[in-house]
Amino acid sequence: MNIVFLDFDDIKNPLLAAGQAIATYEVGKIMVKMGHKITVISSRFPEFKDRKDQGIYYKHIGLGSSSIKLNNLIYILSLPFIVTKIKADIIIECFTPPISTLFTPLWTSIPVVALPSSFEADHFSKKYHLPFTWIEKFGSKFYKYFLPYSPYTDEKMKKMNPRIISKIVPEGVSREFFKIKKEPAEHILFLGRMDINQKGIDLLLKAYKKIIDRIQYPLIIAGNGPDEKKVSQIILQSGLEKKVFMIGAAYGRKKMKILAKSLFVAFPSRHETFSCFALEALASGLPLVAFDIPGLSWTDKKSTIKAKNFDVNDYAKILLRTSKNKHINIISKNARTFARKYTWKKVALDFEAFFKKIMDYQL
Repeated sequence: MNIVFLDFDDIKNPLLAAGQAIATYEVGKIMVKMGHKITVISSRFPEFKDRKDQGIYYKHIGLGSSSIKLNNLIYILSLPFIVTKIKADIIIECFTPPISTLFTPLWTSIPVVALPSSFEADHFSKKYHLPFTWIEKFGSKFYKYFLPYSPYTDEKMKKMNPRIISKIVPEGVSREFFKIKKEPAEHILFLGRMDINQKGIDLLLKAYKKIIDRIQYPLIIAGNGPDEKKVSQIILQSGLEKKVFMIGAAYGRKKMKILAKSLFVAFPSRHETFSCFALEALASGLPLVAFDIPGLSWTDKKSTIKAKNFDVNDYAKILLRTSKNKHINIISKNARTFARKYTWKKVALDFEAFFKKIMDYQL
């Protein structure tokens, strides 16, 4: 099959390179080995290059500025003109913030499969006071095929579009994370995009401040993004600079090293669709301390400790209690056992099976 991914992000994009870009790359390279042609159409970014990577053809459209928001806008506006020229058997549209749906089925007769990589327009509507929720609800009605990550995203889509044909396929995780050898813990880790509103970094810092004199481990904040300066300011204004350290983006060996030396991962997100990093952390043997959000409904109680939603006091208590838990090694083993159910090969096989059914529907 000739398969085209419409994914705003790219693993080479220094401004983002988030979870969906990783998922597209991991699934794409396996599907190439299975004999399929894979093309990814992404947004331009500074110093971008169209390329062939592990057999995947990466093509870029849009502006390529240093502003994610501006690149996002131009990508969304440009895509309809690109879609009309695509020749493929299947188009996979990765939902894109802030509006989720890009209305791709309106611009082509090729079967379009929606992926809910960003399916939370209500949060963006509240943040920007714009009708993104209405756009998401209206646009969702035009899709016939859907690959939700969890029952939660499946149910959400079916409320908007009861006729949708779907198959629940969770994300996967690379084997390299299972191979990380745990070292004596030196810190608690937050790793993610510097987006205060979504990632809840402000809630984490407020909670950590409440226990700073009682918790043994410093807090490492890894990642980059639009709110880096704001996060740095909060740390300084809160008097946390002696125990909270920002280390910038973490990829490759740097990422593996900080995971190996982490006690657990602080995961204070206000909303997620499906976090690849949450799964990577569990595969690395690191429990998650999170809020009880729908986007983490797929996790289990043995390796993910959840606080009352956005309750800073409760989150602080759980951070402290987990840092002193004598059975943390058992929880770590549970995390890895749980994560072994999720592999990129299984995702690719499930995708292929779903696409073959779609092709049969077209006959």
